[in-house]
Amino acid sequence: MAPNVSTSSSSSMDPLMATTKVAKAILNAPTGNGKLVATILSAYDLPDDEVPTAVTMSYTEGNGRGGYNEISTGPPAAKHRDHANSFKFGGAGSPKSNDIANQLVLTAPLSTLFESTVTFTLKYANPAKNLTSTCTIHRTLRVNDTQWLILNLDSETGSSTSKGRQVGNMASNNSSSSLSDQGPTLRLKLCLEGPYRPEISAIINLANSWFGAVDIVSDTTVGTATGLARDIPKNFPATKLLLVPAVPLATVAVAALPILGGVLIIGIPFFLPIVLIVLTVALALGAVGSGVYFSTRDGRTRIQHVTEPTYQTFLMTKTGQRIIYDVGPRPSPQALAEAVLPTDMIGKLIVSLTIDLIGSASYLIPIAGEGFDLTWAPISMILVGALYDGVMPNLKYVALMEELLPFTDFIPSATLGWVKEFGPNIIDEGKRKMGDAKRVGRREREAMVSMTH
Repeated sequence: MAPNVSTSSSSSMDPLMATTKVAKAILNAPTGNGKLVATILSAYDLPDDEVPTAVTMSYTEGNGRGGYNEISTGPPAAKHRDHANSFKFGGAGSPKSNDIANQLVLTAPLSTLFESTVTFTLKYANPAKNLTSTCTIHRTLRVNDTQWLILNLDSETGSSTSKGRQVGNMASNNSSSSLSDQGPTLRLKLCLEGPYRPEISAIINLANSWFGAVDIVSDTTVGTATGLARDIPKNFPATKLLLVPAVPLATVAVAALPILGGVLIIGIPFFLPIVLIVLTVALALGAVGSGVYFSTRDGRTRIQHVTEPTYQTFLMTKTGQRIIYDVGPRPSPQALAEAVLPTDMIGKLIVSLTIDLIGSASYLIPIAGEGFDLTWAPISMILVGALYDGVMPNLKYVALMEELLPFTDFIPSATLGWVKEFGPNIIDEGKRKMGDAKRVGRREREAMVSMTH
C-alpha cells in the first residue's frame, strides 16, 4: 500500500522540511515482513463424507529448507447442499483474536514469502486421510494482488504433485461438473501483501509532497490569473489598444522568415553551436514545463489514463516486481532494459539504428563529442546487451570499446547485432521466394510449350 503522507501547506511548501522527510523515508522505510493471507472458502468432492477437522497452511523457503509457521483454521462451518462430500469454511472467529475463522495469515520477510512454496493440508481425525496441495508463490501471485484459486488435493502419502488452477469467476466454477470429475479440490482466495523498497517509498513521499505543493500554488495562481483576466478589460478598456501594433509586427515577422531561413542555411557551420544551444535550452524549458503541468491535478489525470495500462503490465512482470517491491535482489540495469525494449524484428531495428545514430552524433562536435562518448558508452553497452545477448554475448563489449576509443563511432555495433539475429532468416526467406518464383516460371513455360504442340 502506498504510504500516507501529509500534504499540508506548512510542510509541502518548505523545501528543507521536504528534503528531511525524504531522508527519513530512505532510512526508515519498511523493508521487513510481508503477509500472505489465505481465505479458505470450501473443500469439494472429498473421498467420503467424513468431516475434516481443519485446513493448515505452512511455507517452505525457495532453498528447500523446512516448513515454517504452520497455522490452522477451525472445522468447516457447514456442508454443501448441492455437492456431495463438500464443505464450506467460514464464520465468526474466536473472541480473543477477532480473526475470521477461515482466514490464515503467514508473516515473514517479503523476499522469503515471494520465493517460497506454500502447502495447504486438509486435516482429518485420522492422519492417514489427510489431503495436501502446494502452490509456488512467485508463479501464482504478484505483490498486493489477490487471486482466486482451485487447488487439486492429493493424499499426503501419494506420489502425484498437486497443481493450482487460477479462475476468474469462482461462482461459475462451483457448479461445473467437469471440475468435480477431477478429484477433491480446495477453493481459496490468496493475497500477498508487502512493503515497497525504501527508495520507492522515498519517491512516493517526495511525489506526494511535491503534488501537494503544486496543488496549493496552482489553486492560488489560477484563481488570481482568472480574476485579473476578467477584471482588467472592465477596469481598463484602453488595454485593447495594445492589439493595434500586433498586426504590423506579425506581418514583418512573416515576411522576414525566408530571409532568416536563407541566412541560417548559408551560415550553418557558424550557427550550428548556437542552434544546438538554443535547442538544448528549448528542450530543457519544455521538459520543465511538462513536468510542472503533469504535476497539476489535470495533468496527473491525463497522464494516468495514458500510463496506467503500461504500468500495470510492467508491474506484472518479475522485473517490475523486483523494482517496486522488496521481493529479492534488485534487477540489473540490463534486466530492466530487457523488460522495456522491443523483441520483434522491426522494433529492434528501430532501436538499433537509434543507438548507432546517437553514438555517431559525436562527429557533429569534433572535440566535445568525444566527451559525450564517455557518458554514452556504458548506456550503449547496456542497451546492446539487453537486445542481443542471446545471439552475440560479446557484442556489448564491442559497443563499449567502440564508443570509448576515438574515431571508431562509425561502427554500427547495434545494427550488426540485428543483422546477426535476423539476417539469416531474411536471406532464407528470400531464397525460398526466388525458388518459388523460378518453379512458377518453369511451369508456365512448360504449359506454353505444350499448348504450341
